[in-house]
Order: sequence, then structure tokens, then C-alpha cells
Amino acid sequence: MLQPQYYYNLIDALVYFIAATIPIYFILKLRNTKYSSRKHLTNIIVLLLSFILIQGIYHAAGLAGFRLLAKGILEPLSIVALLSFAGIYFLCISRKRRMTELKT
Repeated sequence: MLQPQYYYNLIDALVYFIAATIPIYFILKLRNTKYSSRKHLTNIIVLLLSFILIQGIYHAAGLAGFRLLAKGILEPLSIVALLSFAGIYFLCISRKRRMTELKT
């Protein structure tokens, strides 16, 4: 009989891969716009998508039994992706606030 951890990893991997479809949709929609100001938003969404996909691969690797790959490589890589997403998001928001303050 399979352990409950197997089912948790399977469900988590499926949920992460399904959740990745939403940022992919937004990236495809933003690619068709003519505005260059949307490039920052696209970069932020790509970082979020990379975090989601790394988490999905992490759970799939845990499901397959590759604990060293999952815990040793993919987990730190997902932390880096999430922190870079947060940092770039913070920089974009602060830049936007500065621009609105200069306009007033």
C-alpha cells in the first residue's frame, strides 16, 4: 500500500501544474500588447511562473523518490525564484509610486 505522502505529492504536483496555466495565459495576453510599460509586468509574471513550475517539479521529484534533487536543488531554487519575484515586484511598485509623486 502506498504511503499518504505519495498522495500528497501527487495532488500538490497536479495543483501546481494546473495553477501554472493562469500565469501562462497572462504572459500570452501581454505579449500581444503594444505598450512597452507592460514589459515589467511580464517579467514579474515570468518569475512567478518559474516559482510555480519549480514547485510542481519539486513535488513530482518527491513523488518519484528523488529526495536529493527535490530537497537539495529544487527547494533552494524555488526560494531564490520567490525572493527575486518579491524583490522585483517591490522595485516596480516603488518606482511607480515615485513616478506618481513626481507628477503631482
